[in-house]
Amino acid sequence: MSTSDRVVEILVEEGGYRALPRPFKVGSQSFDFTHALVAGERANDIVIVIELRGDTADDAVIRKILALTRALDVLHSKRPVTAVLTSGQPRSETVQSISKVCRVLSVGAPSGPDAMDAVRDWLSVLLPLAQPSAVDMVIDWEADLRAATPEGVKGVLMEALIKAAPAGQDAVEKVLADDIGGAVRAVLDSDGDTQ
Repeated sequence: MSTSDRVVEILVEEGGYRALPRPFKVGSQSFDFTHALVAGERANDIVIVIELRGDTADDAVIRKILALTRALDVLHSKRPVTAVLTSGQPRSETVQSISKVCRVLSVGAPSGPDAMDAVRDWLSVLLPLAQPSAVDMVIDWEADLRAATPEGVKGVLMEALIKAAPAGQDAVEKVLADDIGGAVRAVLDSDGDTQ
């Protein structure tokens, strides 16, 4: 599977993108890229995938992208364009020229067992945020609080506050006020004994 195919697979399956026909039209002009996709419900991006090979001239790539973005401008399109460059390594001048009119993701040609993850990382700006599973969302706040509390602070008051916490702010404030009131009374009572 080529890197371009991986890009399309990830964007379609995980991002909800839809592949456009090849060539696709903007107004009356036809554009032919390695792949072209349009975002689904949550976004309105157009993603063009360009596979750079040894015979791909950088000037031709620049002209095609400039023509596409110009055609979109003429039609007053609000769709942002992202160019995903795969396989070869573009010249820095090429990336600079293209980045003036669209977002550029130069993916290259990752290989090996982690190739799909590498491509997914590059494309993450185009993908929806992954929601953690419900199990990951469960927070054991009591254990976290106990672990973060210094040993010198742990004690009867701390346990009373933790026990009152599920009942809400008022319950915690009452436990704290009772403890402070008890400490103040103890000091006042001890001062009365010494006089």
